[in-house]
Amino acid sequence: GIRPDQFIDYLALVGDSSDNIPGVRGIGPKGAINLLEQFSSLEEIYKNLDQVASKSVKEKLTASKEDAFLSKKLVTICIDCEVDTSIESYKLGSFQRVELKKFLNELNFKALEKTLLGDETKEVNFLQDMATEAQPIPVATTNAESSFKAQKIDLKTMNLSEVADWLKPKEEVWGFVDSRGLFLAKQDQLVHFQDNVSLLGNLTDEKKILWKGFDVKKFWHQIHAKNPQATWDSMLAAYALRAGATGDFKETIKEYLQIENPEFIPVEEIYQNHLRLEDYLKAQIFEQNSEKVLNELDIPLVPILYKMEKKGILIDEAFLNNQSKELSTEVQALDKEIQSLSGQTFNVASPKQLATVLFGKMQLPPARKTKTGFSTDNEVLEMLDHPIAKLILQYRELSKLKSTYVDALPLLADENKRVHTHFNQALTTTGRLSSNNPNLQNIPIRTKRGQQVRKAFIADKNYELMSADYSQIELRVLAHITADPNLKKAFEEDLDIHTATAAEIFNLPLENVTTEHRRKAKAVNFGIAYGQGAFGLAETLRIPRKEAQEIIARYFERFKNVRDYIDSTIVEATAKGYVETLSGRRRYIPELQSKNHALKKFGERAAINAPIQGTASDLVKKAMIEFAKQPTQLELLLQVHDELIFEGKKKDLDSEMPKIKKTMEAVGSLNVPLKVNIGTGQNWEEAH
Repeated sequence: GIRPDQFIDYLALVGDSSDNIPGVRGIGPKGAINLLEQFSSLEEIYKNLDQVASKSVKEKLTASKEDAFLSKKLVTICIDCEVDTSIESYKLGSFQRVELKKFLNELNFKALEKTLLGDETKEVNFLQDMATEAQPIPVATTNAESSFKAQKIDLKTMNLSEVADWLKPKEEVWGFVDSRGLFLAKQDQLVHFQDNVSLLGNLTDEKKILWKGFDVKKFWHQIHAKNPQATWDSMLAAYALRAGATGDFKETIKEYLQIENPEFIPVEEIYQNHLRLEDYLKAQIFEQNSEKVLNELDIPLVPILYKMEKKGILIDEAFLNNQSKELSTEVQALDKEIQSLSGQTFNVASPKQLATVLFGKMQLPPARKTKTGFSTDNEVLEMLDHPIAKLILQYRELSKLKSTYVDALPLLADENKRVHTHFNQALTTTGRLSSNNPNLQNIPIRTKRGQQVRKAFIADKNYELMSADYSQIELRVLAHITADPNLKKAFEEDLDIHTATAAEIFNLPLENVTTEHRRKAKAVNFGIAYGQGAFGLAETLRIPRKEAQEIIARYFERFKNVRDYIDSTIVEATAKGYVETLSGRRRYIPELQSKNHALKKFGERAAINAPIQGTASDLVKKAMIEFAKQPTQLELLLQVHDELIFEGKKKDLDSEMPKIKKTMEAVGSLNVPLKVNIGTGQNWEEAH
């Protein structure tokens, strides 16, 4: 509602609480926009106060005139300062170690001193966010230069026809791009490709080139390949060596080779660095015995994910448009109801204003304080015994659903109304795939509104979607790893695992298990087995901690092998520094060595969870690879956690459904059966 040049005037009116700028008391965003639409600027508003229609607005403006002009001065960025014009003066220098050490000692910041200035005890950085998965400890043990021999590189410039003569069928070729263009390389030859880049994919597909690089999938998108093949990817090798975010080439060579990679080093040197990194990572992969993970899971998956990204999935824009309108109406109604219950007008989306209303004006009991005031996160709201809390949670859910998916999906669609998510293979510490633009892993499916979003993903004309979803795969992996007889029995007899668990821990016949019993057992299955204690279970189930302790005790009494697995895993992981999936994928857990109790507990939970979640993820990847080997008329479109989404004609789906189910259930070699739920429909929700 305002122009960019009016934004200073807007802030002068509404203020900015985060910067302690007062504004005009009582004037909110809507009132400010109305005034600026009528009078253009703050100065014009005050020149024409007699023309302000609302008596109360006029009084507010008059009372806060001094604050208004002070606010405008405070929010206006000063752009007339004299500054040094030498680029050298802006380069970050080293710490003034003596002064810094003295200053930190004065403040008694011992942990921060260790973080910034080094520490012989190698204490884990206390600034790491305990809610995120910290980067593992380095594992480098061999000399990066052990077998690599730098060689003279011959650099040439070529067009498409020249490259066609230069490339030989089925040979290994490096591909990479920087600000100077696209480059191809093999042995001691480096080519700067100067032609239509989009034509290169067809040529290299015809030649069946075996690609090498760092994030080859990204490179394939740049050359518009259709059926590319990969033989080496340094990004995935670094990921197989140590699971975590390894998607940046410069950071990776800095970490593993201690090589700084400035922006404009000679391109020959960049190629040499690719070769150095390959040599070093291969030695490390061999030493760590991670070749199977890299060569049988991660690299074979690259062309599969690439084709999924290229194909995309169709969305129903008209359906989403209707959803957006409905959500807008619901959000506005919730906003009005919240304002009414609170007895005042405020921005519900502002945590600071919300905290002021809930814990100031309404005097509700605050549960947790942060650096900026009382917390209003969802966990706190769920604990509040007041109807306004439930309304705020609904407001947040619907607002996020609208902005993140319902409104965003059409903006991400191509001209054919298909969205093309990007699958991240080298990001999570457990080996799970993630996705972005859009993030399809986080679509909320526990609520009816969230399920409506899945209806927007539809099949093309004359086609249907098929959903193939592993049932309780992580609990089946837990049953295999622990070899617990009661867990195994439940899966072997194809019982509902949560009902079977409830029967065990509450000592009931299966037919006497109630919905409430099952709800508690489900929380146990998804909590205790991954390191949750009595406090966490009590919070989840909203029960007294004593009752939660009793449930946990009964669980471990009936599932003794799970208790043994938890205890032995923590001991072994603490000694070795890492845990592994059944396929050998490692997750390093430096938090286990921390003196910070909370961080160490996080490490213990991660150690328990990673082999289970990571193995489940590896099984899903293996199923995708096995499917790709088979001749089929179906196309794999999406992977979301333990679910695969296919598209095809109904007759092909019907004929291939048993084969896909059999393939997915056969990948495990577990001592309990894998089970896949499978269905078809015009949209994802219907198929699921």
